[in-house]
Amino acid sequence: METAINHFVLLNPPSVLEGILLFLLLNLVLYGSFRSTKHLASSRKRITIISLHLLSFLLIILILFNPGFRVEHYKEEKRNLAVLVDNTWSMNLPGDRDGNIRAQSVKNYLEKNEDVLSQIEKNFYVEYFLFDQELKPTSLDSILKNKPVGTITEIGKVLEELREKRKKGELDIAIIISDGADNTESTKMDNNMEGLDFTINTVSPVTENSLNDVWIDDINSSEVTFLRYPYSIEVVIKTDRPENFEIPVTLYEEDKLMSIKEASINSGEARVNFEINPLSLGRKIYTVSIPVLSEELIAENNQKSFFTDVIINKIRVLHVAGSPSWDVKFLRKALKRNPNIDLVSFFILRDPSDLVFASERELSLIPFPVNEIFSKELDTFDVVIFQDFHFQPYGIFGFHLKNLKDYVSKDGGAFLMIGGSNSFNSGDYGRTVISDILPVELDYLPKTLSETISNQEFHPELTAIGKNHPITRIVPNKDENERHWDTMPELEGLNIVQGLNPSAMSLLQTPEGQPILAIENVDSGKVAAFMSDSSWKWNFILGSEGNVSPHYEKFWNRLFLWFLNDPELKDINVKTDKPIYNPGENAKIEISTLEEGFINTEGRYSLTYPNGEEEEIELEKTSPNRLSAKVGVGENGIHTISVNPDGESNLYKGLNSSEIIFIVEPPENEIRGPTANENILKSIAKQTGGKYITTDQGLEELEIDASKKKTIIGYKTIKLWDNPLTFLVLLGLLSSEWLLRRRWGLK
Repeated sequence: METAINHFVLLNPPSVLEGILLFLLLNLVLYGSFRSTKHLASSRKRITIISLHLLSFLLIILILFNPGFRVEHYKEEKRNLAVLVDNTWSMNLPGDRDGNIRAQSVKNYLEKNEDVLSQIEKNFYVEYFLFDQELKPTSLDSILKNKPVGTITEIGKVLEELREKRKKGELDIAIIISDGADNTESTKMDNNMEGLDFTINTVSPVTENSLNDVWIDDINSSEVTFLRYPYSIEVVIKTDRPENFEIPVTLYEEDKLMSIKEASINSGEARVNFEINPLSLGRKIYTVSIPVLSEELIAENNQKSFFTDVIINKIRVLHVAGSPSWDVKFLRKALKRNPNIDLVSFFILRDPSDLVFASERELSLIPFPVNEIFSKELDTFDVVIFQDFHFQPYGIFGFHLKNLKDYVSKDGGAFLMIGGSNSFNSGDYGRTVISDILPVELDYLPKTLSETISNQEFHPELTAIGKNHPITRIVPNKDENERHWDTMPELEGLNIVQGLNPSAMSLLQTPEGQPILAIENVDSGKVAAFMSDSSWKWNFILGSEGNVSPHYEKFWNRLFLWFLNDPELKDINVKTDKPIYNPGENAKIEISTLEEGFINTEGRYSLTYPNGEEEEIELEKTSPNRLSAKVGVGENGIHTISVNPDGESNLYKGLNSSEIIFIVEPPENEIRGPTANENILKSIAKQTGGKYITTDQGLEELEIDASKKKTIIGYKTIKLWDNPLTFLVLLGLLSSEWLLRRRWGLK
């Protein structure tokens, strides 16, 4: 609809300086008029002359201002209204004591007020937006189906965008539906609300105060740590409760309870320190939690996970050898050549029962510190080696060996026994607790040396498992690796045992099938048994004079990497683009191998959710030795990506498999601290002339002005001075003043 309105306008309006000059001229004209008429005795005559002077001056000034009538044509149209709905993660939190989720409350509210929205859409041009750090155009239907995923709420930036839309004429009024949970610098609203010359109404889905909340505000930890090197973490707990109180703080490694400590909260804050000693390599995920107290509205911020990638600083190896030998010499040399190994060796040069003719002080280079090693320092080592060592003559008792067993099974340590005339059955280990952790079965009854040692020469052969196991993969290519093992020298001397443990694996065996190298996982630790004392002969394959053979050295080094579960030992590597994701994000997974063609899309690739459910992952082959995929994650907790290449039977399960874990948890800015702020919403509404309500109140209570917006579509100007009548009036005034002055005797 169009309308026309007439306005009196000045086409040349005076400036401030011109106005001052005209005022001075007016006073000067009045002063001159009074002086020129002071000789007239009649007041009526004086007033007449002064009036003619004044009217003439005003008419001249009016002509200079270019007066006229402007006829403006207007078009009345609907105003622009924007509905903004918060799309950040805090909208997934409860908004009242009944546990109603804020986002769902908003959806219910919009559906309940469908009639009011329909009326608004009749009276306005309505646009719908989702927002976090910026506005994202959407529709009402999309809002009703949407699940909030935004990671940061920045209402200040949103107001800046609204201000720009207003400048472009695209916005006249706004409704913001949000919990106001803005923990950024934009919470300082004074600057952000400058220039907001339009109405903003605010609606909050939080209908009850979220005070009395207690939350884990921060965890100070290192993302990289060293194996068996204890490190500390600091947990910061905060609350908005006014009173001081104590609360237990619990630390878990995945689902394993690590420690519980009491936190004393004073002045709204407490700090608790935990010490963690990682016992294996790879990514470790820990979770800190506090109980949900009574009257707490938000429970999601009472738990927080963090990660650390455990790497090797030095592999600490305790090497106890029963007597000097070529086998001991070459193994020690190989270990010392490895810069990543910190070697502590003890050589037993004589038996306590040997007949000697000198004092103990003169014969001993250093006393064998049995108690210090097996009672105090044992857990500082990553690997313990007994090589041709008989424990009985050296003050090693049952409780020492029990400590060694616990070091493996409970502390995640590694134990290697190497053959010889003082090992396995030959060393009477069958009657000790060590037999419980060895991968081979020993005889409880003592036997003669001829019954426990075979001096025959034999050629080591790879078992079916050994052909696929990373320990015996001294050459990357599988076929070439088997050829190298076929050319290895024969060994001489084999410790005879009663067989393998059911859960143990034999990687090397004699042609008759007796185990040479056997390995086993024992609870959280690992053990290995090498049943011969002549592996030193392998040193002469491809080894130059005075140096260690690369095959010999690589074999032992890979065994130690297996002890530590080093990811580098795996033929297959799996990784994610980051260790922590927010719900709703896509985890980018990449699986790679050094050997081309070793993996394919037909293998078993799965994602295990925190609740234990598994889901197959479909991967795309991006190169001959690389697969990739994107997986959507939504459930909070620890997720596991598992990789098992095609063709693995249960016999080979775990040999070439690999896995990695990652965390899914809400964005910390969205759940840390106050998760709602009605003061921000009230301030915005108050300073822009709007109104603040909650979803308990009807949308009609906003009382939105539905009047039309008038837009000028054209105008016409009629100039008043641009006609003869104006000049005739001016001429008449001046002539009348001249004639009257003459008649009344004035100059």
